[in-house]
Amino acid sequence: MDKSNEEYCESCYGCQLVANPDKPEPMIRTSLPSIPWEQISADFLRPLPSGEYVFTVVDFFSRWLEVTIMSKSTSADRIVDALDNMFTIHGLHISIATDYGPQFISDTFKQYLEQNGIVRRGITPLWPAANGEIERQKR
Repeated sequence: MDKSNEEYCESCYGCQLVANPDKPEPMIRTSLPSIPWEQISADFLRPLPSGEYVFTVVDFFSRWLEVTIMSKSTSADRIVDALDNMFTIHGLHISIATDYGPQFISDTFKQYLEQNGIVRRGITPLWPAANGEIERQKR
């Protein structure tokens, strides 16, 4: 009887639709950089009760978190100013991982990255796990 049920379920179209899907492919982990501030990740924390946004940047090597309280504006100019302050302290880095927020894909931000020789690594939209280090730090 069990074998009959298995054969029926294997041939039934409806059963195939609701059956367990194949396991997803394993994630490719980001390799650990060789020096501090070589690779960083940046994102915004949701607004504070006052309406101000929190701009967060984390270093992949040391897991050091830098936080800048932004005004109610999250423009690319404000991000560039915040990054300039951080780079004055820690030095320039090689790559930055961000999502596709309007401030991170603006011409101002792209020009800033080009001028400083920084490579931007885009994170898959609506999938925060792709930028796991910053999401973990924001918790």
